[in-house]
Amino acid sequence: MKLRRVGLGVTAAVLFGLGVLDLVQHYATKPVFAMVLSAARVVPLLFYRRWPVEAWVTVLTAVVATASVTSPINPNEPWPWSITNVLTVTAVAGLVASTGRRNLSLTMFGVLAGTYLVLAFWPDSGDNWATGVIVVVTSGIAIIVGDFVHARRRMAAELVRERQVSASERELRSVVEERARIARELHDVVAHHMSMITVQAETARFRHKNLPTEAIEEFTKIAHVARTSLSELRGLLSALRDDGADPNRTPQPTLADIPALVDRITASGTPVTLTPAPETTDLPKIVQLAAYRIVQEGLSNVVRHAPKARAWVTLTRTETTLELEITNERPPTPNPPTTRAPRLQDPRPQGHGLTGLRERATLLGGTFEVDQPAGGWRIRASLPFDPHHTQ
Repeated sequence: MKLRRVGLGVTAAVLFGLGVLDLVQHYATKPVFAMVLSAARVVPLLFYRRWPVEAWVTVLTAVVATASVTSPINPNEPWPWSITNVLTVTAVAGLVASTGRRNLSLTMFGVLAGTYLVLAFWPDSGDNWATGVIVVVTSGIAIIVGDFVHARRRMAAELVRERQVSASERELRSVVEERARIARELHDVVAHHMSMITVQAETARFRHKNLPTEAIEEFTKIAHVARTSLSELRGLLSALRDDGADPNRTPQPTLADIPALVDRITASGTPVTLTPAPETTDLPKIVQLAAYRIVQEGLSNVVRHAPKARAWVTLTRTETTLELEITNERPPTPNPPTTRAPRLQDPRPQGHGLTGLRERATLLGGTFEVDQPAGGWRIRASLPFDPHHTQ
């Protein structure tokens, strides 16, 4: 764009200089008057893109005015179409055509041909009709070239857009393929094992005779948790595959599902006390989902790393934030030495679970902290929300 402006400025300056010299040397024109006429013919070239009609009209008016007030010193000089008149008219014709205004170019070409006829029969015009033919022909060629240049520019721009679309489609295809690969891995490995856990837990009472009632109840709870997890996993697989299924058919958990989660954890042998925040059903769904996942992961960590320890879940709502706190006391008995070292060994954990929760909170513009009060563990999260947005 900058190079185009420089080229246009140089062209205008050259035409201005040639016009002044031509009018002074070959026509009976004073220098100051020659500069005015040349400027009137050249300046419209500088604003042809913004005001193409005005540029055309101004140039033609200046050409007619130049022909009206000048006369050739030598009878052999072309008149009324001087060489500089031909150059300026040809230039503006090609420039306007290069902007893609084909109808305007054709209309102005017709006006130019009519102007040629008027000047051709101008009194005392002599036998200089050939210069009129030249200006019409050269302007027509300039319009054809300008229209061709515009078509090439448009094709180049469309090619760039097509390349951008193709690149976006390739990126999207790569993402879809990667999601499909992850979905296959989850289905073939995780879903298979979850299904096996469900089947084994449900058939344990039939495969093992004389099981205590407590063991049967425990296996029943394990089967229920496994089925629930498998259902959530299937919803995740459907979202990853993006196979056209309606995501609303597999609703995401909300704050209303936290009491059931707490009941399941308590039934597994880890007592949990829940203090829910009042009136949370109107919170945005993304905030409710993030809160549920944080509580779910926090309680899962308690079950894994502090079995049988008491835990507390507290939800507090302010006008613009939802505060979460999951705390557990020191476990009553330490984990056996052969047990894998607890994942929560650093207040800045690097495990996938807590890292994912930290990312959830950060994406919502909130905060996520982990610390160790009195030998236990505490997760605190602050999730901001727009009180006027509930989706």
